[in-house]
Amino acid sequence: MEEVKNTKLIGIGNEGIKKLEEVESKIVEKIDIEKININKDVDKDYVRALLDGVDILLLTYNSEDKQALQIVNAIGYMADERRVLSVGLDLSEKENKNEIKINREIKINNDNTDSLLNIIDMIIDSISDECTISIDLTDIKEGLASDMGIKYSYGEFDKNNSVEEIANKLEENSIKTSDELTGKKLMILVEMSSVYDIAYLNEVLNAIQDKSDDSYEAIFSLYLKEDLGEKIKVSLIYN
Repeated sequence: MEEVKNTKLIGIGNEGIKKLEEVESKIVEKIDIEKININKDVDKDYVRALLDGVDILLLTYNSEDKQALQIVNAIGYMADERRVLSVGLDLSEKENKNEIKINREIKINNDNTDSLLNIIDMIIDSISDECTISIDLTDIKEGLASDMGIKYSYGEFDKNNSVEEIANKLEENSIKTSDELTGKKLMILVEMSSVYDIAYLNEVLNAIQDKSDDSYEAIFSLYLKEDLGEKIKVSLIYN
């Protein structure tokens, strides 16, 4: 299993930095942050230092800003050389038709920011040493870095929700980055307290898998957090 060293979020350009500052208070405990102005000289030595010890790299930017996109590509190119998982959070509403040298690009806006932040938080938890049943970082990389699109979803539930309602809500609220998916891997990330037992977890997992195509290989993580009480958090990522 790969050791997870660090996750870093970089805001690039004026809009990327503004978005980073907007979400900074929600993520600062688990993620290192960096701000790069478009006038910054982003040479190889700078990028090497930026990526030192990083396993998961998150970039916020607007793909309509060509200077910001050049910086994204410079960082993404070296991230790929170092086998760092790079995920771009693009603020532009337009489709980015430019060549992009990162593993995954996802549109981020006011409607999906909270869901994406919760999914990112759960991904980091799912590969940590403290996770009860963890996922290997390699699985995260394979799931997010596929050549086609992904579908993702996040939800919070409690005892008032049946397992069928949980599965249905997650499906209804899912977002696709592209209509074309590989249909290979489904990652189910769960956080709950010991109020719920393993039998209940299995019911939830089965209900979710019943909603997916048979071609998917499902893997899951479970993080027991007693402060959640009766709340259950679930994130889904399909590739």
